[in-house]
Amino acid sequence: MDLLINKSAKNFLILIISVLLLGFMLAQLISYMSAVRFKNELIQHDYELAGFLSQKYPEMASQIPAIFTSAKTGTDLDKGRKLLERAGYINSVQIHLISRANAFYKSNMATNFIFSFFMGAAILLSIYLFLAAHYKKIDGYNEDINRIMRGQIETRLEDTEEGSLSRLAASINNMTSALHAHIEKEKHDRTFLKDILENVSHQLKTPLSALMMYNEIMKDENVENEAIISFLNKSEKELCRMQTLIANLLKMAKLDAGIIELNKGNHILNDIIKQAAESFETRLAREGKTFELEAGGKVYYPCDREWMLEALSNLIKNAVEHTAAGGHISALIEETPLMVKITVRDNGEGIHPDDLNHIFKRFYRSRFSQNTQGAGIGLALAKTIIEMHGGFISVESELQKGSAFTVHLPRLTKQ
Repeated sequence: MDLLINKSAKNFLILIISVLLLGFMLAQLISYMSAVRFKNELIQHDYELAGFLSQKYPEMASQIPAIFTSAKTGTDLDKGRKLLERAGYINSVQIHLISRANAFYKSNMATNFIFSFFMGAAILLSIYLFLAAHYKKIDGYNEDINRIMRGQIETRLEDTEEGSLSRLAASINNMTSALHAHIEKEKHDRTFLKDILENVSHQLKTPLSALMMYNEIMKDENVENEAIISFLNKSEKELCRMQTLIANLLKMAKLDAGIIELNKGNHILNDIIKQAAESFETRLAREGKTFELEAGGKVYYPCDREWMLEALSNLIKNAVEHTAAGGHISALIEETPLMVKITVRDNGEGIHPDDLNHIFKRFYRSRFSQNTQGAGIGLALAKTIIEMHGGFISVESELQKGSAFTVHLPRLTKQ
């Protein structure tokens, strides 16, 4: 990555280089000032030494200036070192014992500390300002992305500068535009599919209704041929089966297309189950089967009444179809602060263990089942509807003892 392309990084580098250059210049100035102070300290030391000699040896007063101003030789250095070393005045002497050197050290240390402090502060401030601006921009991007995720798909990341973040913002904007176009296309496709389904539904129902009417007219005729009567009865059953199958297929197609919006209200589940069972009263009576609803009282739940009725009707229908004559079917409603459970139980043929993982698949037909009338779509439809309400269906079964389908509905609101 070329940092010089990123404007904010380039500005940051310029700022750091400027601070370092300023620091270098200040360091040179401080070094010069330290040298001047050191020179002044040496002169002060010489003044003290000259004054001491003039007082100690007045007769040498006229020669003292020459001592400090005349050129010195290596011999002078050696003799002076030997002379002073005998008095303990050597290089290893501690600095605090030499007052002028100690004062210079303390003064220089304070200057270096102040310089280092301000240089460090300037560099840290530069880094802080850069990071603050950098992360402020990132936080702005994050807020814009959260708005997009909340559905405000028209939101765009405002960034017209150069650099990596700006390219990222441009990529996110392009992705958002593509997502917006895709969503609009999906809406259009769903609307189109909804219209197609409604047209197909109308086109199928019309000839099917006509066939059922023709079948009824023929049954009303005085036909003495038992074979024809048998064929008409079978035809009526198949037409009813076809009508149910077409209706369920259209419902499943609408659910898959995502064009169904649940119209939730606070409904009594007891009443929905009773209504579902009433549609099977005639068949139950004809086959000698019984149905019982068990509940501790009225149970309210926020749901779409029509679609919940459809799901529970399919579960009861499944129980009726797989229960032998004289069998018993029950529906139990249980509620807790977190969950509502509806269990539809029968004492029918049960489900083979090999089928338990497949019974909610569309058009699945078990090779072990004795029922040949079902289309294999009712349980799949019920599962989809319950999942749309945020719940799920579990099943327990034992061969020749019956099955229990339990609908688990989470309590999302207080009743």
